[in-house]
Amino acid sequence: MEQENKKITKIVISSEDELTDVVTGILESPNERIVLTFAEESDLLISPINLKVIQETSDDENKLLIAQIINNPTGIKNARSAGMATIETTTLPLEDDWKAEQEKKEERLSPKPATKDKKIDSIDSSSIETPKEEEIPIIIEGEDMGISIDNDLPTEEDVLPQQESRLEELKNSDYEQESDSNVNSPKKSNAKKVINASSKDKFRKEKRKLSPKTKKLLGLIGGSLLVIILLALFIYYKTAPYVRIRMYIEAREASIERVFTGDENIKEIDFEENKIPIKFEKAEKERSTTIKATGTAYRGEKAKGTIIISYWPPDGSEDCPGREPVILEAGHSVISGSNKAFTLEKSITFSCEQIAPQSVGIVASDIGDSFNLPAATSFSIQGFSGTVMKGIASQPTTGGTKEEYKVLSQVDVNNGVEELQKISFEDGERELKDKSGGTWEIISDSLKSEIVKDSIKTDKTVGSEAEEANLSLKSISTATFFMKDGFDEKLSELFTKEAEEKNLFETDKNFELTLSNDISQEISVIENSPTSPKIKLVAKASIKPKVEKQSVIDAIKGKKWEEGLQILNTFVFSDKKTEVVFDPKSFPEKLKYFPTKSGGIVIEFQEVI
Repeated sequence: MEQENKKITKIVISSEDELTDVVTGILESPNERIVLTFAEESDLLISPINLKVIQETSDDENKLLIAQIINNPTGIKNARSAGMATIETTTLPLEDDWKAEQEKKEERLSPKPATKDKKIDSIDSSSIETPKEEEIPIIIEGEDMGISIDNDLPTEEDVLPQQESRLEELKNSDYEQESDSNVNSPKKSNAKKVINASSKDKFRKEKRKLSPKTKKLLGLIGGSLLVIILLALFIYYKTAPYVRIRMYIEAREASIERVFTGDENIKEIDFEENKIPIKFEKAEKERSTTIKATGTAYRGEKAKGTIIISYWPPDGSEDCPGREPVILEAGHSVISGSNKAFTLEKSITFSCEQIAPQSVGIVASDIGDSFNLPAATSFSIQGFSGTVMKGIASQPTTGGTKEEYKVLSQVDVNNGVEELQKISFEDGERELKDKSGGTWEIISDSLKSEIVKDSIKTDKTVGSEAEEANLSLKSISTATFFMKDGFDEKLSELFTKEAEEKNLFETDKNFELTLSNDISQEISVIENSPTSPKIKLVAKASIKPKVEKQSVIDAIKGKKWEEGLQILNTFVFSDKKTEVVFDPKSFPEKLKYFPTKSGGIVIEFQEVI
């Protein structure tokens, strides 16, 4: 709003500026000279009173003020009536203008001489001539606004002479009173007190009387304002509160363990007697395949030859008549120097009558050309040392041959049976599992498969020469089924009953409990009897209460804050505490309550994992 030019402060007044804004601008101006520019319409120009206050503020601050009023004749007229210097040009005031304003200021601030013989002890408000109510409006000024009641604003010719007369009387009265108390030194500052007061103080000091009509109107306005304030507070009380609640729901685990007796003669599950309908099913499968022979066998001829065996009795030849003969039976083993074993083809005897070396045929202990040995090969005789008996090949051992070929081994058969059995078992068990569903459910652990005795057959015997062989077998798969109709419903009842008996959620409220979809159940045969097997059921499930948000809201809405919190404590479904937030934060603590308006309470359920 302010513009400073060297030693001149220019205050530009807009239509939005009020009297306090102008007074503040004058007080804060660092320069002695001030130009007050009214470039657009302003309420400050309507009445000379506002302009008089501005002029007096400038005088109090010992500053020169010139109003620059453009294209507003009424404003010019009111400003001059208030004693304010004005210009109508868009340029800054000339030096002559400032000198003229300086002279007017000195004249305004010069005290008027008091009449000594005139004494006024007090001013009676009734002695002041007051314009009639219908001619002059009642003006009530606050700090930032003015209110005019009854007629339209009067012109300055109607109001200004009376206001100036009143101000002059107040000046003189104040000055007279000061003179009476201290005749020797009438103080100029005391006289200025009345002149420099703000507009609101002037009207308060004047104690202008209000007409009954005005008082009644002001009473109606005050009462209406009070009703509006009370109504606004009531609406705020009813509409402002907003409560957010976060409740935690924790699913808790319940478990059931029962042993049932299977019975083929009943048609429905009996949880009281722990009996369950069952049936037995079997599937026979016959499968065959071709297996490869991987066994290895050899065939060939054994090498043959002749050796000469020499015998040297260990005790010499002198005692020959009394010595026992030494007999080597057919098949007696002789070992070559290369550690090849041969056997004698016939028996020979060394005695006193026959002590000379003897020739005998030998045969290799195994087939193969590794037994073909050259002549003169040395042989040791089993059971005799080389110094007592020894053999020498009189000719080469020849004829040894060896050939490898494939045979069907037991390993081949076992591997074929294992592979074929797996296929046969899978086919039989798949057939039984396909029967599960609907009314009957298979008990997985009752599923058994086995090979029919003596059903494994091959078209080649084990050990016989073969490249491949045909293998066949038979299998049988068996399983126990239980009736599933009504089982899940009964199971749900058992879980609910279990949860209620154990009071899983520790509450006295009768909430509906719901089961999770992931119920785990394990059914096994613990005693496999052909007529009444024992079947064990182990089931586990997560259970949580089914809580409707509206039921919680209905229980707490309209309740006082503490009472509502106590009710919420009965809705506890987790170890985690319920969170309650009240808005607005500035709402008085003692007035807090749970609102009844739609949407005033918002509840969020959050599952605890």
